[in-house]
Order: sequence, then structure tokens, then C-alpha cells
Amino acid sequence: MTSKTFDMNTWIADKRKGEILIEHFGDFTSQYIDSVLPEMEHELQDKIEAENIRKKVFHCFIECAQNLFHHVEPEKEIGKKYGCSRMGAIVMSKEGDKTCRISTGNFIPCEKEDVLKKQIDKINALSEAELRNLYRETMNNKKFSEKGGAGIGMIDMARKSRNKLGYDFFSVPGVPSLLFFSFDVCIS
Repeated sequence: MTSKTFDMNTWIADKRKGEILIEHFGDFTSQYIDSVLPEMEHELQDKIEAENIRKKVFHCFIECAQNLFHHVEPEKEIGKKYGCSRMGAIVMSKEGDKTCRISTGNFIPCEKEDVLKKQIDKINALSEAELRNLYRETMNNKKFSEKGGAGIGMIDMARKSRNKLGYDFFSVPGVPSLLFFSFDVCIS
């Protein structure tokens, strides 16, 4: 269990490094995702020269947004504090000439911490060839979670970014059954 305590303002300040291209804090709906994609394409076209990096960033952003859409847990106490019960956060920033960072955050039940840690640590420990093999195996096993995912998203983001996935967990003051899950992918 984590000993760090979550504070939204501190988390946002930490993620607002570099030039902010997109940010959203609140409900993650399919309408939001549909509405932000054209804006994001425009920002990427204007701010990132290399087409291969733009494509990777776009792909990872969609994956992150879909993860938030599917995995944000509705919670009454969170709704009271933040004004929406399905609170999620995403910040996409440009850091330097050739790096973009996508940071997401959402509240999860405490019991999901170990599963997420193991999954991300496993992905981060693999070589490029091992990631490719895990991706193929996962695509071929056709097992789906209760939320409809096959576990391919994080594997694919690690492959596309060619960087380790970052994550952290924070305890939530006043809501001992939840943690705040912070996730980062850097694409260069």
C-alpha cells in the first residue's frame, strides 16, 4: 500500500511541465473523446514536426483516453469533492523539440493496485523483442476483462513509445477504499 497522499493541485502542477497541448479534468465521456481528437490533431500538426512522433502520440493519447473512459470508477465521495463521480485527468505536454508526455490519473479501488503494478512492471522489464512477442500472444489469446479490454493497451503504448511506462499510486484522504492512479507515457 502506498504512503503518499493525493492532492489534485499538486498532481496537476507536477504534470503541467513543458508546453501544454491538451488537458482535461473531469468526466471522461465518449463525447469528450470525440470532441478533443480534432483539436489534438491540430495541436500535434502545429507543434511536432516529425510525422512518426505525431502518429505515436496520437495513438497513445487515444489509448490513454480510452483507458480513462473504460476504467474510471464512479464514486460518490469523489463526486462531492470534484463535481463529477467519474473523475479522470489527462495532460498532454510537449517537452523539448521531440518529446511528448501524456499523463493520466483516475481513482481506482485499492485492490487493483497490485494487479496494475505487476502488469506495468512486467511490461517495463521486457526488451523490444519480448514486448513484440507479448503483444502477439495477447492479441491471439482473445481473453477479455470484465470491462471488455484484452490488456493490449499498455503493451502497445510501451511498444510505440519505446520508453518505460511511469506510474504511481496515492492514498485518497477521506476515502480509504480508493487510490489515485497516476500514469505517464513519454513518446520521442
